[in-house]
Amino acid sequence: MSDFQVITFKAGDKIFNAGDAADRLFFIKQGVVQLLGADNNLIASIGEGESFGEQAFLTGGIRGASAQAQDEVSCVVITTDEANAILAGASPLLVPVFEALLLQQNMHNALRSQRS
Repeated sequence: MSDFQVITFKAGDKIFNAGDAADRLFFIKQGVVQLLGADNNLIASIGEGESFGEQAFLTGGIRGASAQAQDEVSCVVITTDEANAILAGASPLLVPVFEALLLQQNMHNALRSQRS
């Protein structure tokens, strides 16, 4: 993942808001990110090694939650265009498997937000 951009956020920075167009996937290198529901209620806190923003790879993806840095956060960022370029050179079987996994993650996050 060394070819991708790394972005650092300060504590309290909004990474994105619910309803924004989804155009980037984030992998947390350092720190904790809070995923917030429509009423700014905490859905989940995620940390190093976890990812968020998977809607960026689903057609017409819209952010279903907001993301905010709890402390200083460093993320590897993959844009939709970068991911599509990678997938274009991959096996045709990989694309539907990848999309299915992202959809499953998206559904898991939606269920998690309903419980909070």
